[in-house]
Amino acid sequence: MSNAVFTASESSAYDDHIEVRYHFPSTYLNQVSAALGDCIIYYEPRRATGPSSATGRQAYFAMARVVDIEPDNKRGAT
Repeated sequence: MSNAVFTASESSAYDDHIEVRYHFPSTYLNQVSAALGDCIIYYEPRRATGPSSATGRQAYFAMARVVDIEPDNKRGAT
């Protein structure tokens, strides 16, 4: 069992649809693998874009279960 928080925002460079999939850099593969089968929490940071932006909610807003990990061969991300 592993506790994990996934950061998500509308300005993400990844092709995320948090109801279906969440992309992450391969450097986080070990942490995400440890959370496989467990529930995670989604967090939206305050700064969505730019160094002084305050457009993010800075809040925990959803919970999900990590059910699978699939490589994204198009982007080189998972």
